[in-house]
Amino acid sequence: MVRLADRLGSRDNNFDLLRLLAAWSVLVSHSFALLGRPEPLHQLGTTLGNVGVLVFFAVSGLLIRRSWELDPTPRDFWAKRGLRLLPALATVSVLTAFVIGPVMTTQPLGDYFSSLETWIYPIRVTLLFPFGAGLPGVFEDNLYSGAVNGPLWSLPVEVFAYLLLFLLGVSGLLARRAVITSIAVAGLCWAAVWVPLTSDAVGSTYVIAAFAVGAAAYSFADRIVLAWPIALLLLPVCLAAGLGPTSVRVVVWTLAAVYLSYWFAYALPPVGRFVTRLGDASYGVYIWAFPVQQVLVQEVESLQPWELIALATPIVLVLAFASWFLVERPSLRHKPVRRAVSPGRRSPAS
Repeated sequence: MVRLADRLGSRDNNFDLLRLLAAWSVLVSHSFALLGRPEPLHQLGTTLGNVGVLVFFAVSGLLIRRSWELDPTPRDFWAKRGLRLLPALATVSVLTAFVIGPVMTTQPLGDYFSSLETWIYPIRVTLLFPFGAGLPGVFEDNLYSGAVNGPLWSLPVEVFAYLLLFLLGVSGLLARRAVITSIAVAGLCWAAVWVPLTSDAVGSTYVIAAFAVGAAAYSFADRIVLAWPIALLLLPVCLAAGLGPTSVRVVVWTLAAVYLSYWFAYALPPVGRFVTRLGDASYGVYIWAFPVQQVLVQEVESLQPWELIALATPIVLVLAFASWFLVERPSLRHKPVRRAVSPGRRSPAS
């Protein structure tokens, strides 16, 4: 029997592989959408890509909460988050604007480089304002016309989740189980109402509820048992919920994503380490996949979704590992050294 609290401090986990699979699932899902085909899991009222993002937020809720508990210093907290997100994001935005853009634009290069939109794009993306960020004449003839890097919508949502956790932390409310539990429940209730009332694009922001549940799970880590029977039972439960009302599916899948993510990371034996031993390519896969796929859609005629997956995956992996070795890992070496925390500042799960 594996308890979450017993494994929280262990580096012997499958989180790197889980994040990589989640990022790749977004690539797979978009390989259908960018060609005008229904995405996997559409029969259950959602998409494989949405599930991948849901997993990201479920994992972040737990690990970012743990990071705060280990070092509740505001400057250090934000320095760690910034070093993890921004250098790679700045790199992909600059290379997209000044390498991919000039090659793929349908406009004369003089017009492309004289456009304010071209020069604003890297700034907008790096400052986490990717909504509507386009480049002159780039991907305008594709099915998703003008969409340069769609998945980046989730990054400002995740930073907003960081901000909420930070405010709860500095106020001392994060250490109160009743408070964080109430917020998680409220998040689930909001998600259950929000998704049916909005569009697919806007409704996707409900993944922040998974972050809240993950942060709350930290407070109950001593009571959460990660067991095969529960994990296997959740699979048919999720299937049944996917065939029912949207509100039920949202709540059930969010809770299941949290539990199954931690079960996969901590209860399963080491799997796929030969892939992740090279480095953590998950973030690079997530931020590079969409523009690479859009290039392939524009340049290769009559693609089928599985052909797009087969072509995009190796290209994206090369770019992702380059991002890890050349940008992300060097940046993370500047993370603040963890400071000692008095016992009174730790949560009961610590």
